[in-house]
Amino acid sequence: MSEEKNGQIHIDEQDAAAGSKPGVVRWVLLISLLSAILIMSIIWISGAIMEDDSEEAAPPEYIAE
Repeated sequence: MSEEKNGQIHIDEQDAAAGSKPGVVRWVLLISLLSAILIMSIIWISGAIMEDDSEEAAPPEYIAE
């Protein structure tokens, strides 16, 4: 709540910060970054595992005889 003392308006910390603290933003950014890295790594690794490295996967013009 706000109070007026000696012609000055004083607002408590919770009202001035709108109930949020900057540390929350830091955690959200950290969790989002780690999630993005994890998901992209899973996609990349699973693609590399499923890739077929045999000659059958190459187009015929690139196969040496």
